[in-house]
Amino acid sequence: MPNYTSTGPKGANTNAITEKEDLANFISMITRDETPFTSSIGKNKATAIFHEWNTDELDTVRQSTVAEGTDIGSTFQNPDARARLGNYTQINSKQLKVSGTKRAVDQAGVADEYSYQLKKRGTEMRRDFDIHATNYIGGSTAAGTDAGANTGGAIRRSAGFLSFVDSGNVTSAATVAGTGDGVGTISAIGGETTLPAAATGTNAVTFGKLELSQVDETMQKIYEAGGKATKLMVSPSLRREFSAKAQAAGATTSTGAGSVGNARRSVDDGKLRQSVEMYMSDFGDIMVVPNYLMGLAPKQVTGNSASAGFAAADSTALIYDPMWWNISSLRPMQEVDVGQQGDSTVGLMVEECTLECRNPKGSGVIVGLTK
Repeated sequence: MPNYTSTGPKGANTNAITEKEDLANFISMITRDETPFTSSIGKNKATAIFHEWNTDELDTVRQSTVAEGTDIGSTFQNPDARARLGNYTQINSKQLKVSGTKRAVDQAGVADEYSYQLKKRGTEMRRDFDIHATNYIGGSTAAGTDAGANTGGAIRRSAGFLSFVDSGNVTSAATVAGTGDGVGTISAIGGETTLPAAATGTNAVTFGKLELSQVDETMQKIYEAGGKATKLMVSPSLRREFSAKAQAAGATTSTGAGSVGNARRSVDDGKLRQSVEMYMSDFGDIMVVPNYLMGLAPKQVTGNSASAGFAAADSTALIYDPMWWNISSLRPMQEVDVGQQGDSTVGLMVEECTLECRNPKGSGVIVGLTK
């Protein structure tokens, strides 16, 4: 007696050759498309490839008293010069080419392959710039150079968050054998950024764990400089590290009683709360924000190649107020329809923008961290 069995429409069994395929009419994209840092800051307009702005601050604290009857001409004081900062715009672009046949065939989940690829490329570009803004450390912001990349016909690259942070607002968790603390600082505004590298030998660098005291220290530095940070942005692994440290320190509160270990359980909804979303420091409340892109960034730290200048994502924690940051757009993201190339439709997505730090003293960073 014949044994009629099924191996599916694409199987080798000839008895299944008439079976229809069952392909769902959608495409499931697992990759996240959020841009945590760039979505949190403002947007404005750039009008040149080197976008500039001015910063200012109050004079150093001093006695303002004068003697009775003092002549006005003897109390004049030269004002401090305003700082002029700038950043180069970088051109972000993704190309695509779709054959005429690919656009004509009936596909599951895609009405038009060209339109689908345009949207996908645009999402990738926004993700890539978020990684660039939070991790790229090459460049001089005041002199207007980017480690030699903005000279001649080389690719222009926008300096990132770590290139702007004032050197006084840097806290290092790393130590060097025989040297002690003091590594992993940013040299100066307008200077090359230096982060701790995993050296070997006598002066081997040891990265440290994220501590609440480091957050407090950085917040204090920002506060004393005149700023007030509201966000702490870290990679997913450092986000867990922060919650664990806060729980271990008993620093969390909840809306009701009850706990399991160090986790807090809220009476009103029965949820077990392990994460810490808001940290109330001595210098203001700060929201703890995980940025999954900081866990995807390239690990290279030094050099002038196209992929150089990226900090190890799990070794930095950004502390900032979004009001001091903008994406300045010279050309907004748009489709350039190149047209037909033989039997294919060719196009690209392109934008030109840069990162603007309205005042570097309003942000800080913790460097030299390990999971």
